[in-house]
Amino acid sequence: MRAKGAFFTIVSAVLFGVTPAFAKLIYADGINSSTLVFFRNLFAIIPLFFLCRVQHCRFQITLRQGIHLILAGIIGQSITAVMLYTSYNYIPIATATTLHFFYPIFITLICVIFFHDHLTMIKLIALISATCGVACFVEGGSGDNMIGFSLALSSGFTFAYYMVAVEKSGLNQLHPFVITFYFSIVVSLSLLLYNWGTDQFTLPAEFLTYLKMALFALFTSVMAMGLLQIGIRTLGAGDAAILCMFEPL
Repeated sequence: MRAKGAFFTIVSAVLFGVTPAFAKLIYADGINSSTLVFFRNLFAIIPLFFLCRVQHCRFQITLRQGIHLILAGIIGQSITAVMLYTSYNYIPIATATTLHFFYPIFITLICVIFFHDHLTMIKLIALISATCGVACFVEGGSGDNMIGFSLALSSGFTFAYYMVAVEKSGLNQLHPFVITFYFSIVVSLSLLLYNWGTDQFTLPAEFLTYLKMALFALFTSVMAMGLLQIGIRTLGAGDAAILCMFEPL
């Protein structure tokens, strides 16, 4: 099971790694980051629902799970995605993605400090190596670069919260597609309110743009997120985060 979880986590990381370039193409059509994240999750709801039905998944959740779904969805996915995608407007995609990948360090610190998880020497060496690699991408620059730097790094912290919340709250006991389905609903609703409240909706003028966003949703919110849930479920947040280092690569 752990080998299967590791494989699915790596595939998820590869999918997440190639999709930011696709996001750039959508931005070129006049779509902003918060609108893209909204449509990414909205277009994923129906495919995920049918996948759940095909798998005969149970949709019932407890009140505690529902609360954690809402918090992890808003903080760990909505805010994370908006900050990360916005950072692409200030710094290169590769740099932003690499800075985002401080989140394995954040996950380890959260688990050790708050949940008293044991940190093995192998994990410690892997995290130190990863941190040194990330540090090689950090460069000084203009104010815009610092904005992008701060957004990308902050997105790593909020995503760390998301991965820890999925593991420690018991959400990982739900079927991976069910978790992803509910997260897509939470993120869609939260970003709908955010975009309306801030007047940031930029609806596309061409059908081709909607098609691009639908494909983007299929690869990210359906396939990549679903596989990541399997990885967290079988490996735990810490080990899954280390394997997610394939994304910046």
